[in-house]
Amino acid sequence: MINLKDPNYFKRTIKIFIIAIIIFLIAFILSIIFSPSLETFKNTSNGISSKLSEAQGLNKVWQYILNNAIKVPFQMLVFSLIPIPFLYFLNLISTNIITGIVFAFAVHLNFNKGSLMVISSLPHSIIETIAMCFIISGLYKLNQSILRKVGNLFRKNKKKEISFKVAISNLFKVYLFIALPLYILAAFLETYITSFIYDIFT
Repeated sequence: MINLKDPNYFKRTIKIFIIAIIIFLIAFILSIIFSPSLETFKNTSNGISSKLSEAQGLNKVWQYILNNAIKVPFQMLVFSLIPIPFLYFLNLISTNIITGIVFAFAVHLNFNKGSLMVISSLPHSIIETIAMCFIISGLYKLNQSILRKVGNLFRKNKKKEISFKVAISNLFKVYLFIALPLYILAAFLETYITSFIYDIFT
């Protein structure tokens, strides 16, 4: 087991995952109710990398890892270093809103095929979300450490500081041993298993 100096890391990850599911469900239900237009769907889909959508096989796996497991976490890390709370949540929020809209559009367009697409896409979507939640849980503590240091500059009564070194160490361990393997698993699931599940039932 990873030796983390943060007893609440995994509990916090679960709470963040629940928030992510709620955001997805709200986006999905609202999109079903208000029936997103084709234009909305196209605008939403523009957020998907063209390289990723056009890639095949192991190249697609690599493009997925490069974007979702490296670029996105790095972007969230940069956001967490800004002394503004919860900026690093933006990727999680946008990802789940986009997924909810896309799933809702697919179901609205063709209920049977759309539902099948949702079911076949759920395994990699859930695992990717869990990986992101593990990273955000670490970024929360990292951002708290920065906010506490900045806040203490303007306080007479200083609050107890949160160790930046411990926070970054915990984040690195979780990314390397939990989040990155989950992202890699999600990449293989999306590339090979999603279409496999879809083809079985069509």
